[in-house]
Amino acid sequence: MRRFLLVFLLFGVLTPTAAQATVRVSRAELSGTRLRLEGTATPSRTITANGVNVGSSDSSGNFRAEKDPFAKPGDCKVSVNDGSSTPTTATLSGCTVSSTPTPTPTPTPTTAPKLSSVTVSPTEVLGGASATGTVTLTSAAPSGGLVVPLTSDNTNAATIPASVTVPAGSTRATFPVTTKVVPNPQSALLIGTAGGVTTYAIITVFTASQFSSGSVAILPGGGGSGFITSSPAGINCTITRGNGSGACTAFFPVGTIVRLDARAASDSRFQGWRGLPGCGDPSRITIARGITITCQPGFSLR
Repeated sequence: MRRFLLVFLLFGVLTPTAAQATVRVSRAELSGTRLRLEGTATPSRTITANGVNVGSSDSSGNFRAEKDPFAKPGDCKVSVNDGSSTPTTATLSGCTVSSTPTPTPTPTPTTAPKLSSVTVSPTEVLGGASATGTVTLTSAAPSGGLVVPLTSDNTNAATIPASVTVPAGSTRATFPVTTKVVPNPQSALLIGTAGGVTTYAIITVFTASQFSSGSVAILPGGGGSGFITSSPAGINCTITRGNGSGACTAFFPVGTIVRLDARAASDSRFQGWRGLPGCGDPSRITIARGITITCQPGFSLR
């Protein structure tokens, strides 16, 4: 009987209860909106105050945590925990319990819609063709709709109505874009303004020849001589001591893949191509609308 009692007492002394808290708070302070906590807890644990992560304990179990801003508790008490089943409640110094009820927040006023974007489709057209513009608002238009003033900065290329109305409850509206026949490619900004915001779309109007084609041009390089040809045929450029003659520029339909071939003259050697924009690979040049892609071969004398 004495042995049984001794074992029971030892077991009771050495075995902690499940409800024993592992957090001990030595400092709990609220200064304005800044919370400061110090104490000990289970090593390497996240420390929370009223469920908010404020820091962690080190490998020895010590912690010093700050949180700013931290919402003032109505009773000036915080529940501090390191993940154990029983948190520790600490009273905050520097905190005064107030019996004044929290005022009801003032409802946020409804924000008037603003212009989000102006777009046009297509963005590239043949002069005389039509396009469609679209204005989009940040929120639905109010009762009676919202008028968006419009202007074109180049009426020689494209014209648009003076305004477009976004219907009530909608966020967008379309408007017609009329383009004109131009002597050379031109762009126009289609500008809209609403809710203090001004933005625009860009439309480019092309001539008939440049709308359907682009070109490749050869720029001689080096002091040697040679010949440049293309496939499909078009380029047939003779370079003599750094000067070009013959068909050194040619037009091709948009989307065509053009291959350039270089052959040195008997007194020269081909040094390679200079990597100019659009001509990184002269064996595979993609023709773009209204764009001249310049390629520069290098020939040197032997």
